[in-house]
Amino acid sequence: MALTLNDDDHAIIGNGIAPVESQRSTASECRRLALGLVIVICIALSWVGAVQLTKMSYSEAFSAPLFLVWLGTSWMMTLFPVASAIYFLSAPHRRFRNPEAVIYWRHCTHVFSPSGITFRSLLTSMVLFTSLWVGINYSYSRALMYASATDVATLSSSSSAFIVLLSICILKEQILILRILSVLFSCVGIVLFAYADGFQQVGAAGVLLSLVSAIGIAMYKVLLKWRVGDASIYQMTLFLSVIGAFNTVTLFPVVLLLHFTGVEILYHIPWNFVIWSSILGVIFNFLINFGIAYTYPLFISLGTLLGIPINAIIDALVHNIDLLNWKFPGAILIMSGFLILLAPPSDSLTIHKFFLKLIRWKWTS
Repeated sequence: MALTLNDDDHAIIGNGIAPVESQRSTASECRRLALGLVIVICIALSWVGAVQLTKMSYSEAFSAPLFLVWLGTSWMMTLFPVASAIYFLSAPHRRFRNPEAVIYWRHCTHVFSPSGITFRSLLTSMVLFTSLWVGINYSYSRALMYASATDVATLSSSSSAFIVLLSICILKEQILILRILSVLFSCVGIVLFAYADGFQQVGAAGVLLSLVSAIGIAMYKVLLKWRVGDASIYQMTLFLSVIGAFNTVTLFPVVLLLHFTGVEILYHIPWNFVIWSSILGVIFNFLINFGIAYTYPLFISLGTLLGIPINAIIDALVHNIDLLNWKFPGAILIMSGFLILLAPPSDSLTIHKFFLKLIRWKWTS
């Protein structure tokens, strides 16, 4: 579902929601580049910090991944209020009054349906995407109980391969050679990760849960693209905030049930690790959404990719984990598969056509 603004909406909302103009001055491009580099570093550090602190929160006295997911997701309720405050305070001509506020709210609610928020559109969207969000993050958090932060982060990056497969099946996107290579690289990298652990029970559990998380990420992104189309950053922050609120209300009874049944005991909670991990997770999601709007989308992808070697350095220096085994070439392959997909669609299509012509020439010669 593609969401668009009418002319009046564009006139009032302005460049904060409308596409960024293609032609800018050199000074503006330099500022955008500098801002992009800062955001890349902040994305990588916030992601690494959230993952490492989640890993460090587990101990013999505390192991409650669903509680961590519930708490971290609940913090996402703050995204839309913060985004709205930035929107109205970032330009002097914007004022939080009619008709600007009404048009702004109407634009944001279009993420649920063309007519805005309805009970049906809200319920169907929240049940589907909150379930996926919780499942993804639960698999990711639980995988950290069995594997290092580097392993989990790297294997989750293989979601790009699953995104390709699902995009072809659901979104009917074109099959390109570069996308096929990305899938192959990721699959071989996953096999090397599993082989490095010797397919042991504990190691296999970490790999399996990381792969479940990667597949879930792919399903979430493809279904979100199919459901909301090219949503603006403000629409997405509203969408994520509603997921946070829906999660807070619906998942809290489950957290209590697991506590009283002894599945996830909530005594001896390491609040320092838990709170800071949740805060860094919210910062990560905030930067992902705003980074795409204010800098180059390529930078945002590189920010998550940069987190993998940073996690590796921390695991090697702090946790004394040996990474110089089959996992190293596996990580290189998965990261390569991720990087391949960062090529612009026009370049991917050009390379695809070139290889097709080369194959036809070899076949006919």
